[in-house]
Amino acid sequence: MVAPSYVPRLLSLPRQSFFLLGARGTGKSTWVRHELPGAHRIADELRAVRAGTTVVVDEVQRVPALLNEVHRFIEERRMRFVLCGSSARKLKQHGTNLLAGRAVRRQMHPFVPAELGNAFELAAALTVGTLPVIWQAPDRWDALVAYVQLYLKEEIQAEALVRNLPGFVRFLPIAAVFHGQTLNIATLARDAGVSRTTVAG
Repeated sequence: MVAPSYVPRLLSLPRQSFFLLGARGTGKSTWVRHELPGAHRIADELRAVRAGTTVVVDEVQRVPALLNEVHRFIEERRMRFVLCGSSARKLKQHGTNLLAGRAVRRQMHPFVPAELGNAFELAAALTVGTLPVIWQAPDRWDALVAYVQLYLKEEIQAEALVRNLPGFVRFLPIAAVFHGQTLNIATLARDAGVSRTTVAG
């Protein structure tokens, strides 16, 4: 299998420390590796790194307590941090130090047509979406199925975002049909076989 080639993103690199948030598979880590190939990855080496250096912390929501140290290194050593994560909610719910003004926020989204250029295929985008992890897979449909299963298990069920997981699974394809339209919650709830309050939630 040939590794997919890098697709340039429209996101520009901030000059100060920043959070880079977005769903799994949007290409955060790939973008950071491409844009900042010489950046340090966080570890015990921080103290040996010279002042003013750029450091990348991937999946920062897994170690929210680390942000207190990041804060200190920004203040004391003027280091720049790239803080990637797929769950801003996890960071917020733990009362985490979000660096109040010391780090800006950027969001990574799936590919847009301007990023894909001539490689953009409308039919494929409408069928499987444009998440890089799916778009660049050898079998997009299999990748999409695996992604949805992982997302439902790890993001939805594990974090108790939805109490009625089977109802949520029925809701997703019906909600997709109404993409870009004004939603009638009662109709959507009836079609998905869940309560109106569940759909509203």
